[in-house]
Amino acid sequence: MSIGQAKTFIHRGMRDKDLRNRLNASAGPEDVLAILEREQLVFTYSEFDEAYHNLLTQCQDEGQAEQLKEFKMWWDLIRTMPASGNQNRQ
Repeated sequence: MSIGQAKTFIHRGMRDKDLRNRLNASAGPEDVLAILEREQLVFTYSEFDEAYHNLLTQCQDEGQAEQLKEFKMWWDLIRTMPASGNQNRQ
């Protein structure tokens, strides 16, 4: 677990549509963690949060900061999605 892996995830997740699609299709938080583990991206939420804030301070302009904030909002939704959250609902 490391802040470095969290930064790698942020950078990769912002540009890798396939990774985002796999995470979006996950069955819940445990599945999300399994996908990240297979990608060798293991980090805690506090490490993600620290990496996020570090990267936010390095943004060169408002556009970069907004993209990073949008990615974090997406990640917050994915990581807290209830189990079976992406299955058809009645």
